Amino acid sequence: MKLKEIAKIQSGYISRGKIEPHEGGSHLLIQARDVYADSLSYRTDKIVSFSPVLSRKDWVLRRDDLLFMARGTRNYSVILKEIPDQLLAAACFFIIRISSKEVLPDYLFWYLNQVPVDRYVKRLSGRGVHMPVVRRSVLESIDIPIPTVEVQNKISKLDVLFRNEMALLEKLAEKRKKLITAACLYAAQNRA
Repeated sequence: MKLKEIAKIQSGYISRGKIEPHEGGSHLLIQARDVYADSLSYRTDKIVSFSPVLSRKDWVLRRDDLLFMARGTRNYSVILKEIPDQLLAAACFFIIRISSKEVLPDYLFWYLNQVPVDRYVKRLSGRGVHMPVVRRSVLESIDIPIPTVEVQNKISKLDVLFRNEMALLEKLAEKRKKLITAACLYAAQNRA
């Protein structure tokens, strides 16, 4: 099925000018600097508070919405789980909200980050002034295989386990580096 057949897709908040952050604003804005391509995650501790001029087309984000990075050389998605109230996404994102009960958000998140999607998007991406830009029509036309909900659930759980393992291996490598560096420095300073 095409992505547009299983989800509603909307561009992020388009500002009519520069975003003016201020404490006590009515909304929060998640921007490109708040998401991490390597871990497919996001942070909410430093997001901007502001008071936007909203239109009827702007979406306040919900749990299980997906954000698809539409600009830049690396296109990926993140799935929103723990989010504050009144959160908007910046214009660099497309917001994907699943409309079909046949598709699990975690499965769609996994699939949108796979090589076939990346190749498809790269091949059909338009060029912006300074960087590649994914057009909405390209995103909407991505073919999404829809296995049973049971299979989707297994894929999603396996993906979580894999990403957790990668994070642990990264921490282990960092600790090993510190240990080896400390041992080498000790050996260099204590010639015995």
